[in-house]
Amino acid sequence: MKKESKAQRMIAAYAKHGIEYNYVSNKIYAPILDKWISPILVNGNEKIGKGVYHASTLAGTKEYHLNVNTKTEKRVSEKTGKPVTVTVMDNDNPLYIDILGTCICDCDKCYAMTGNYLYETTLAYLAIRTFVARYDLDFFKRAIMAQIDAENIKLVRIHASGEFFSIEYIDAWKEIVTAYPNTAFWSYTKNALAENAFDAIPNCNIVKSRLPDMSLNYGTCREIMDKYAMLKAMGKTVYICRCGIDDKQHCINCTGCSKFDYVLFLKHGDPSYNLKRDPLFPAIVALIESQDREIAGISA
Repeated sequence: MKKESKAQRMIAAYAKHGIEYNYVSNKIYAPILDKWISPILVNGNEKIGKGVYHASTLAGTKEYHLNVNTKTEKRVSEKTGKPVTVTVMDNDNPLYIDILGTCICDCDKCYAMTGNYLYETTLAYLAIRTFVARYDLDFFKRAIMAQIDAENIKLVRIHASGEFFSIEYIDAWKEIVTAYPNTAFWSYTKNALAENAFDAIPNCNIVKSRLPDMSLNYGTCREIMDKYAMLKAMGKTVYICRCGIDDKQHCINCTGCSKFDYVLFLKHGDPSYNLKRDPLFPAIVALIESQDREIAGISA
């Protein structure tokens, strides 16, 4: 018997969930947009690393008016001088959509509303996923399940940007998570509706972004040390992320967010605060190294 090719296997996996898939372009057909789009889950980024997939949506609360049509062009790389294929906006054939961000509040200096998240092509991809999630949630759910089957995905960070925005959206993710017990899922939320919604599902962890004292789970060295001490005193499971102290840290080589009730993040990448010049930087490094030894079962 002839062995099934990768293309045949992936097409069959999508077809099983009623999703039309083009292997050559790696696109799926979204009926609500009458458009071929990229698969919903994205394989990593600079921060979380390859191997961790995420289904990000538009951040914030504002209404976006965006062209979501892109195209590819051949250009010469400024770095290497060699031809490269790049994705650019297709302004000759625009498709504009109006869509609200998915967050319940606008956070000060939100990373998902700065930097790379301001590129037109990035906003277009986020807008497409947000639009499909809001207006064709059944397709959104089936497309993700098909992709997990097709690519044998084992690690999913539900949002790298965006938020759980409705009960229906939460329920769709609960169906996905329950259907794939051998895949680890995690996310962060400030929405009280989502905080405990996944508690009964062992392969999904929702990290609470808002702490018991109503502060948020990020801050300066002093703030994180104080938040850590508070949560430990309350008997909560808590972990301080190594992002900021370890340039090689990615989600792919850490399991903190898939296990702990609270994960704390040091401010990094904020021009108003230089983490490594904070006088308490050595102390926070020592605390993080201590917690890692504790988790690994090694006495200090």
